[in-house]
Amino acid sequence: MELQKKETHYVRKKRIQSTLCTWGIGVGLTKRITYRYPLNLLEKLIEENEKRQPKDPANYFLNGLKRSRIEHRSNRKFNRKRKPIGDDNRMHRM
Repeated sequence: MELQKKETHYVRKKRIQSTLCTWGIGVGLTKRITYRYPLNLLEKLIEENEKRQPKDPANYFLNGLKRSRIEHRSNRKFNRKRKPIGDDNRMHRM
């Protein structure tokens, strides 16, 4: 576990992307996945996937990712659309 902590963010990200590409997931989708989800979660799903060795690892991984999104409610699009509280009122008072 300490070895993974010493690796840089870039190395971990590239390792995850290469693993997903070898399973048959497209390059564009792997880049979006690594941008949107935390690397710890992706590494955990990859470890579980390698431990169980399903017939279609890409499909198994994507279904696990979907379940984790529903469970943890990570929706960046929703967070981007929210406005900071109180910014509109400050501008009108000046």
